[in-house]
Amino acid sequence: MPNAIIYTRVSTDEQANKGFSLPHQKSVLEFYCQHKNINILRHFQEDYSAKNFDRPAFKELTSYIKANRKTIDYLLFTRWDRFSRNQEEAYRVIREFKNLGIEVNAIEQPLDLSQPDSKVMLAVYLVIPEVENDKNSIRTKEGLRRAMKEGCFVGMAPYGYKNYRDENGKATLTFNNGVSDIIRKAFIDYSKGVLSAEEVRKKYYGKGLKITKQSMLNMLKNPVYCGKILIKEWKKEDEIIVDGLHPAIIDEDTFDTVQRIISGKHKAKIHKFSEIDEKLPLRGHLLCKNCERSLTGSASKGRNGKRHFYYHCQPKCKERYKADEVNKLYEDLLSELVIEQDVLELYKEILEETFSGEQKSRDLRIRQIKLDLKKLDARMESIEEKFFDDLIDVGTYNSMKGKTQKKLNDLNAEKARIESLNRNLEEYLKLGISFMHGIDKLYKSSPANIKKKITGSIFPEKLIYFKNKYRTAKLDPFIALILSKHKAFKRLEIKNPAKNDGKSKKAPPLGLEPRTL
Repeated sequence: MPNAIIYTRVSTDEQANKGFSLPHQKSVLEFYCQHKNINILRHFQEDYSAKNFDRPAFKELTSYIKANRKTIDYLLFTRWDRFSRNQEEAYRVIREFKNLGIEVNAIEQPLDLSQPDSKVMLAVYLVIPEVENDKNSIRTKEGLRRAMKEGCFVGMAPYGYKNYRDENGKATLTFNNGVSDIIRKAFIDYSKGVLSAEEVRKKYYGKGLKITKQSMLNMLKNPVYCGKILIKEWKKEDEIIVDGLHPAIIDEDTFDTVQRIISGKHKAKIHKFSEIDEKLPLRGHLLCKNCERSLTGSASKGRNGKRHFYYHCQPKCKERYKADEVNKLYEDLLSELVIEQDVLELYKEILEETFSGEQKSRDLRIRQIKLDLKKLDARMESIEEKFFDDLIDVGTYNSMKGKTQKKLNDLNAEKARIESLNRNLEEYLKLGISFMHGIDKLYKSSPANIKKKITGSIFPEKLIYFKNKYRTAKLDPFIALILSKHKAFKRLEIKNPAKNDGKSKKAPPLGLEPRTL
């Protein structure tokens, strides 16, 4: 008496829960086996939809067959579309089971697969459900795109929202109370240009913004949060953004600012430094003379309640200096930086060469922007013509027009910014010379972040402080050229980077490769 495995399947939960397809399939298969005197070893039931055989019950079936292949003769189901709707995958599984000595067949569409002619009918039975699937997929995608163009949200709700149907039964979104307020604050914080996306995420993670680093970036780029829906390009349709039916968590201006920051087109605001930053501007630029670790800094309160600031090493090292003394010596050093005439001439030549090269790049970019603006103007006219000729609806027209207008605005803003940079050579020269003639005054009058930039420009590597001078392993070539003729070298020692004998000595002459500060 031959043995068989019977397999029943439906594609959706609705069919499984409300229909009678599964019981009907099982009863038909049991009646067939009883009539053909076939013993049923096991029944596998599937209510899972998948494009191939990556289904839970079928995986279990496959494992069972491989473990008991010597006792199984048939795998039976009602129709071939219950077996698979993917022709290529179906052929693969049929061959795999045939090699195990198991015949695969449909009792309502039986085929003798040992006969070559039967393969023609097998191809028909397998390709028809696959074609139906493809047609359903296209109709579904077209229907979803029509709904999205009307402002419906048809996918899984993004973080901060919940899926919802309005009074007209249309799919949309509603706020996920509590989380949406945190998301609004996160967008506003990032739009200020002070904190990075990761810093904003960490700031609000403990307050309920439980998302990963990549999810945070995806959220900041998602137009859903400003009440829009992105419809990706498909076939010959361009990608468009339409107004959604759902409420916005943030306004469009904030969202646009966030996008400019992410794309690097937005200049971040200057960070407000605390008192300790202002009192310790060299923190991060100093090394300990004993252990050569970076010096940090802190404040201590005296008996009279006054705060005193110090640069100091890590706890195990006892190096400690009064911040006022360290800062004063550094400011005295900067006051001795005076530009010489021969250096001035060289500086002029370098500046002229640099200015000329940058000017060409800006002119080239201006020409490219003008061409892009002309193309966008033509596109705008084309959009209007399509609308007037009733080739596109109002929603599509507004979306395409808004997207094109945004590109026009961005390009016009970039063009204006580049044109504002096209000052003449003398203006740049005056700025550079005035900087070098009064670098100490500029340093003293600048906030902590500018002081750090000035120090980093002059000394690319960290300084070591002594009672009457500074030591560094490397000096900016331009500054070295200036200092080489001045008493400032008395307060500055160039340390040989080689650590062979531990002795410090002046470095060999630096190459004449000055750069513009």
